[in-house]
Amino acid sequence: MPPATAPPPRLIPLPTRPESHLLATVQAAGIRELARTTTDELREVLADLSVGLTRQAASAAPKVFQLNRSLGPGVVVKLLVVVLRAFVDSVRVPDKMGAADVIECAEALAATYTHDSIKDIILALKEARLSGYKFYQALDPSQVFEIVAVYFDKKANWLEHQHRDQKAQGSSTEAVSVAQLGTAAPTMLASVALRIPEQHPARESLRRKLSITSAREKRRLITPAQAEQQRAEVRQVLSNGRRDYRPPRLTE
Repeated sequence: MPPATAPPPRLIPLPTRPESHLLATVQAAGIRELARTTTDELREVLADLSVGLTRQAASAAPKVFQLNRSLGPGVVVKLLVVVLRAFVDSVRVPDKMGAADVIECAEALAATYTHDSIKDIILALKEARLSGYKFYQALDPSQVFEIVAVYFDKKANWLEHQHRDQKAQGSSTEAVSVAQLGTAAPTMLASVALRIPEQHPARESLRRKLSITSAREKRRLITPAQAEQQRAEVRQVLSNGRRDYRPPRLTE
């Protein structure tokens, strides 16, 4: 009888979202370990995070101060360490930042950009790498801060343009609404003013007067000014409360 073999180890499924996978990895590792080296798996997770990443999406992501409250400052710094380590390894220069520089730079970024997101940092480094930023054979924390500062200057301009576009669109919509209201308001007010109470003793006579006036105006038997004058007479009767008013007998 063949000896029994041990069952293979159960594979733990990876979280479906790259953010969850990255967070789980960071929480399970030490900061020095993360600062010294990165893995293909972590680089793939960061690549997933950066695919299709825009300024709008980065602006909507949780801010550093919010992550400090929900995850803790230590985890936030480790997340930035992972991002920086992957970036440093992707830059082909002989003189690179060491583990201590990466940790120090991550702490400085977390303290400086508290009201921005980690995805902003990811996008800033991605844009620098793809735009052909000149590193001149070396990469140090000052260059990282320069890259991030340039990114946030561009983002500030982008946000200003977004605000202006929204303001212009809102003003245009408001102007159209005001114009429509201005066109409709006289008709609405005239209609309200010509509402004849059901208990008015001259209600039928007044209604007949208005109907004949409208018919004559449509058939161009009277001018619009004459029609408005006859409607004004009805409004005056209703506003003055002259319940004894009887309009003259009109014929078509």
